[in-house]
Amino acid sequence: FHTCQLSQDDLPICLVLSQKSKCFTIILGNSHKMVYLLTDSEEMREKWVKALRYAMQLEQLAEQKNESNNWIKIVREAFNKADLNGDGHLDFEEVLKLLKSLNTDIKKKYARVMFDEADKNKNVGVSKTSVLDREEFVEFYNRLTKRVELEDIFLKFSNGKGYMNIRDILGFLRDGQKIVDANEDQCRNIIDQFEPEGRCKKSDLLSVDGFRQFLISEREQLFNPSHRVVYQDMTRPMTHYFIASSHNTYLAEDQLRGPSQVEMYISALKKGCRCVELDCWDGPDGQPVIYHGYTLTSKILFEDVIRAINNYAFQASPYPVTLSIENHCSVEQQERMAQIMTSVFGDKIWSTQTDLIRTPTPEDLRNKIIIKGKRLPSITERDADVSDEDEAADIPNNETSVNNNKTKRNSKIQKIKLSPALSKITSMKSVGFKTLEQSAQPDSFFSVVSLSESKVERFIQTNPLELNKVTHNRLIRTYPAGSRTDSSNYIPMPMWVHGCQVGYLFTVLLEERFKFVTGNLNRSANSMRNVKLTIISGFQFPKPKNSQKGEVIDPFVKVSVHGVAADEAKFRTKVIQNNGFNPRWYETFSFKVKVPELALLRFTVKDQDPGKDDFIGYYCIPLSSIQEGYRHFPLYDKHDNIYRQSLIFIHITISSA
Repeated sequence: FHTCQLSQDDLPICLVLSQKSKCFTIILGNSHKMVYLLTDSEEMREKWVKALRYAMQLEQLAEQKNESNNWIKIVREAFNKADLNGDGHLDFEEVLKLLKSLNTDIKKKYARVMFDEADKNKNVGVSKTSVLDREEFVEFYNRLTKRVELEDIFLKFSNGKGYMNIRDILGFLRDGQKIVDANEDQCRNIIDQFEPEGRCKKSDLLSVDGFRQFLISEREQLFNPSHRVVYQDMTRPMTHYFIASSHNTYLAEDQLRGPSQVEMYISALKKGCRCVELDCWDGPDGQPVIYHGYTLTSKILFEDVIRAINNYAFQASPYPVTLSIENHCSVEQQERMAQIMTSVFGDKIWSTQTDLIRTPTPEDLRNKIIIKGKRLPSITERDADVSDEDEAADIPNNETSVNNNKTKRNSKIQKIKLSPALSKITSMKSVGFKTLEQSAQPDSFFSVVSLSESKVERFIQTNPLELNKVTHNRLIRTYPAGSRTDSSNYIPMPMWVHGCQVGYLFTVLLEERFKFVTGNLNRSANSMRNVKLTIISGFQFPKPKNSQKGEVIDPFVKVSVHGVAADEAKFRTKVIQNNGFNPRWYETFSFKVKVPELALLRFTVKDQDPGKDDFIGYYCIPLSSIQEGYRHFPLYDKHDNIYRQSLIFIHITISSA
């Protein structure tokens, strides 16, 4: 096989011409960088794909097999990173370079003391200087990463002993972690899984090293592990749920010149997105294409996208996936679209030709594909005109100049011809917006109203109750303003708070982890909560990409509460100078949350710099998914890639007000 050097614009056509059945693509991480490969035969391609998938499965199993290996993995990665010449030993200079890369400003003299204390075997390297082998490096690394804040908690709950017995662990789970129903069997399981010392394990004791491994394990993190699967009641009407959605899903970069990629649909679906957008236009040889019309973005085949959706629609969730069709095709190519979807999806397509007695539920529509778009009147069996008033309203009039060629769009409502074949499989009806009062009226079809970002914001300010009434019977789809050509996202929280269920966001730069589906709200008479949050420390923060060589960051943490207007709040810690390795804050913030069902906590780590502070990472979590007590959580970059070794350590309690 060899790497295909293809331009993005020519890619779909070239793959067809070069026997597409022999090609496959490797997608690298959330950055969506791709390697296109062509094999000698279809059989060879299948062998490679099968082998690569098997290797990926083995890696995933190894990561999931034993949480107690996390710390060992971190140490091993640090050693390999520092062992520049690959001789299996580290001299003092290599260790100093490691300390710089780990974002810590430890004095050379102090580092030398730790190095000499760890050098038990007194080995000498090629350069005739002292070196550490792997076992000695583990000792050095444990000294380096010694976390006083964890040892203080350990001493508190062990009553000053050098170990925790079953009774101590039980006290920590109940009082420290707020697990009121904890029992002794759970304590023994913790020792068995996380205690590294054989003698302690045999005596049912937990050492400080075992306690540290337990606290950084995934199950003890801030996010409640039971919420990693759908835990809400999914038998209510679809209008009762927020739906994770993507706008212009196909675009990998900006909205005017960027490439369109099939892989963007795969990425969105694997992250749990339940509604994707397809902008469909006439293509060559009778094959419809997808791209951002009136721009220089590249084109991809409609059929390629449909096949990708079919393969990945239900990997992350069994609940329905909606294809939002923005239709600009001729009747002939609309019929081709219907033929492709019917052939590929088969009985996965949900369609109803009769009036709905009730709005379907997510449970009714498990593993179903919903086609959203225009529908013909039921009495019509031939193509007819329908309005496109809610179609592609996000490109402003007097369109932005691209290569000095301006394209103007008519602001008046236009008519498009609609194919009966496409109308027949369309089960979510796009309805043009007239007024809030008219839109609030019940519809015999499963329907959706589309509103622009600015229009929704205006209704929130002027008529919020009427806006909410519309959501009782219909879905409201909100989408970004056409001026957001850089793929930046609006803040969806105000729309969600007022009931808008389908908030279209650009998945290219989705900076917040808002990708979840939340069930309908069942509020008690007194649901207000008191939240007490202490930011204790951080661990191994990365450097900003634009940082200078040898620079050590000055981190601080910003905490913001998102929800109803009365719950919005912001806090920030002090700056810790020259320590991105293990900064400690011990700062406490207290606040009330009136509507906890809609509240999100967002943590942002920044590096203080003259002029503009540098973004390091963030974490966002629903208040309802938080585990109380002493908890860690990881950081993510702006492209939603996780920093696996970077952690923030907090203590949080949530009580009734």
